[in-house]
Amino acid sequence: MADIVVKDLAGLVSDLKELVHQFAGALDFQNEQKGQWGQHNANLSMGDFADNWTGSRDKMVEAMKEFGEKVDGVDQAWAEAEKNLVDSLEQK
Repeated sequence: MADIVVKDLAGLVSDLKELVHQFAGALDFQNEQKGQWGQHNANLSMGDFADNWTGSRDKMVEAMKEFGEKVDGVDQAWAEAEKNLVDSLEQK
């Protein structure tokens, strides 16, 4: 029978937290280039894009947070199950 191997879910949780931090922090730079796109219409279009992207980014951040919480829960449950299995084998 094959072994079940679960590797580094805690690392995935850490990576997701970093992504959430980077995406959430992107709002700080949203208007940094405002007015530098040449034509007035181009500036308006870039502003519209930034505003629309904010809504999409917020949804992505929430989805990544929820996914990270679920992965963290799986990691903790796996560690507990593995510990219980080891303990039960050592008792025999």
